[in-house]
Amino acid sequence: MIQINQIGKYHRKDTLLDAKKGRTFVTPKNKEYQFDYRKEGRSYIFILIYDGKRMQIKETDYNRHSIDELLEIMK
Repeated sequence: MIQINQIGKYHRKDTLLDAKKGRTFVTPKNKEYQFDYRKEGRSYIFILIYDGKRMQIKETDYNRHSIDELLEIMK
C-alpha cells in the first residue's frame, strides 16, 4: 500500500540533513555559522563552518553541547 496522506509520513535523516546543508544559521548569542555533514558508514559527521574555520564533530557530541559552546571551542 502506498502512503498518500501526509499525516503519519516520516522523512529519512538524509533528506532532513540535506535541507540544512550549506545554509547559514544564527545562534542565540548572535553568531553566524554554516552547517554541513558527511556520512561515514552508519554514523554522521557534522561540519560547522565559523569564521573561516571548519570543525568536524560526531553526531553524539553535537547533540550533547549547545552550538554556542562548540563555536567558543573553535575560537
